[in-house]
Amino acid sequence: MKHFPGKHLWVLLLILLALPGVGSAVEGEIGINADHLTSDSQGRYALFSGNVRITRDGAILTADKVQLHYEDGKQKGDTTKGLSLIEAEGNVIMVFEEKRTTSEKAVYDLRKEVVTLTGGPPRVVSGENTLTGKTIVINRQSGAINVDSDASQRVEVKLVPGEKGFSFAPDEKTP
Repeated sequence: MKHFPGKHLWVLLLILLALPGVGSAVEGEIGINADHLTSDSQGRYALFSGNVRITRDGAILTADKVQLHYEDGKQKGDTTKGLSLIEAEGNVIMVFEEKRTTSEKAVYDLRKEVVTLTGGPPRVVSGENTLTGKTIVINRQSGAINVDSDASQRVEVKLVPGEKGFSFAPDEKTP
């Protein structure tokens, strides 16, 4: 394993602007705290482990470990650069806007702008409203939410009158 190259760290931090709930139009400082960092520039990943906490403009992601997969565009014909996938595992909590998600695993595909929550079971809380299922998939582009169930975990929704609900649609002010 190699130490994370400094020049890639700045690119990675800039790409982290795409964390769920923070939107790319708003700029701000990113903070990453963890007990340990392992990276592999050839494997194109950085693994933060132990009490991981990533913050940006009021949005917070905490987990036991977070692996960031990035692309550098160095392969022939490859025009992609930057962070492509965020995988958080173990006691995953995401807090953004007025929402809080909890799960054992969260995978954020930045290309598709889709967050998939599994294990725990996953839960989304917005005010007093709650949403639980076997798997929760949130499309950050469209705001759509898909919740699956199985014999061990059915879809459960609690809606409280007067609460805002579970909208994940992008802010209309964001270009």
